[in-house]
Amino acid sequence: MSSAAAGGSRALHWVLKIGSLKKSMTFFENVLGLKVLRHEEFDEGCEATCNGPYGGAWSKTMIGYGPEEESFALELTYNYGIDGYKNGDDLQYICLQLDVEATKAKAEAEGYACAAASGGGVLISGPDGYKYKAIPSIEGRKERFVSVGLKVSDLTASTAYWCGVLGMSKFSAPAPASEPGDGVGLLSETVGYGEEQVKLDLLQAPGAEKTPIDHGLASGRIAFACDLVPPIHSEAAAAASGTVITPPLTLPTPGKADVVVTILGDPDGYEICFVEAVAFYQLAEPKYDVIDFESRATRGGDGAAPPKSEKLQHAAGVTAAVTTPEEVAEAVAAASGDGVVLLDFGAGWCKNCKKMVPAIEKLATGPLGEKLKVLTVDIDEADELADEYDVSGVPTFVALRGGSGDKADEYKGNDPAALEAKISALLG
Repeated sequence: MSSAAAGGSRALHWVLKIGSLKKSMTFFENVLGLKVLRHEEFDEGCEATCNGPYGGAWSKTMIGYGPEEESFALELTYNYGIDGYKNGDDLQYICLQLDVEATKAKAEAEGYACAAASGGGVLISGPDGYKYKAIPSIEGRKERFVSVGLKVSDLTASTAYWCGVLGMSKFSAPAPASEPGDGVGLLSETVGYGEEQVKLDLLQAPGAEKTPIDHGLASGRIAFACDLVPPIHSEAAAAASGTVITPPLTLPTPGKADVVVTILGDPDGYEICFVEAVAFYQLAEPKYDVIDFESRATRGGDGAAPPKSEKLQHAAGVTAAVTTPEEVAEAVAAASGDGVVLLDFGAGWCKNCKKMVPAIEKLATGPLGEKLKVLTVDIDEADELADEYDVSGVPTFVALRGGSGDKADEYKGNDPAALEAKISALLG
C-alpha cells in the first residue's frame, strides 16, 4: 500500500523533556559534541503541545551536529517550574556513531555511568534517565545519529502502522543485543524513510503477552518533514490503527512562512509530528544562539529558586482555596453522590491559569454549577496535593466523584470548551 508520507518524508528530530537545560547542555556539549543550533523562550504553552500538556513558560533548544535541513537533531524542551519527569519504559536509547572509547572516557569524566553495548558500542546513562548508545563509525555514513530505539507492545502491529500507514521501509535489523540495557532478548525491526536517514528500532519483549507501553511523563515525540500534511493526515485518520492527536494546524511564525503540522499517534501512543518541509526549513535556519542562563535563573530555571510569584487568581465567590488533603476530603464528603468536586491546580506565575478564571466562573455559575464544587489549588503552596494527584504542570484540573472522592477524569490545558465537555460528560 502506497502512502502519502513515503515520497519525500525525512526524520528531523526527537523531542526530549528535560529537568535542567544547564545540566543537559554540559552533557551534550562535553560528552556527545553537540552544539546549540537555535534557542527560544516562550511565555505560554505551545498550541501543538510541543512542550507537552503544559500551559506555562517554557523553552526550546535545538541541538545537533549541523543545520536541521541536513542533519538530525534533538529538541530539548524545558518547562519552567518542572525540574524532572517520571520516566516510562518507552524510549530505550538514541544511537549515534562516535569514537566509542573517547566518548566513554568523556562520559565517565562527567560522572555518567557507562555499560558495554552490542557491536562494540557503549550505552551511556545521561541526564534525566535518557540513554545514548555510541557505536563505531559506519563506513560511508555522514549522518552521526543512527537510530532511535522504541519499545513496542506488538512488533507486528507497530511495523504494519509505520510501514503500511506511514510508508516506511524495513531495513536490516540492529546488531544482536547482548548486553543488559541494550535490548537484550528483544524482538526487533528497523524501519525508516531512507538508508542515510535516522531510523526507528522497534523493540518488543518476547512472549505471547503484549505488555502496554508506559510513557510516564517524560515521553517525547519524533518529527518528520514532509511535502504536504493534509494527505498524510487523511490517510492516518482512515487507518484502522493509530490515532490523530492534532488535525492539521497552521502555526504562525512572524516574518516567515506559516508552518503546517499534524500530530499522529501510533498503536502504542508514540507521538509523531509531520511538518511541511519548505516552511519548516526556513524556520529552522541555525542561529547558533547563546543561552542566557543568568536570565533563566531569574525565572527559576534549571534548578534556581523560583521567583516570588503572584497569588493564584481564582473565581471569587464561586471557588474555595485549599492546600491540604483534609480540606479536599471535607469538600468531597459534603458533595452529593452524583456531583463532582473539581480541583483547579494553578499558579500565580501561570498566564494560562489566569485565562481559565472566566471559564471556571462560567462553569460554577451555570447549569452545571448545581452539582459542581470547584476547589482552587496553588501548586506552589500545596505540594502534598500535587503529589497525591500526580500533578506536575499547570493548569491541570482533576475531577473527583462526590461522596467517594474517586478520581473521575483529568484535563491538562487551557481550552475552556474541552474542560466544559469533560465536566458535562461527568454530570450529564
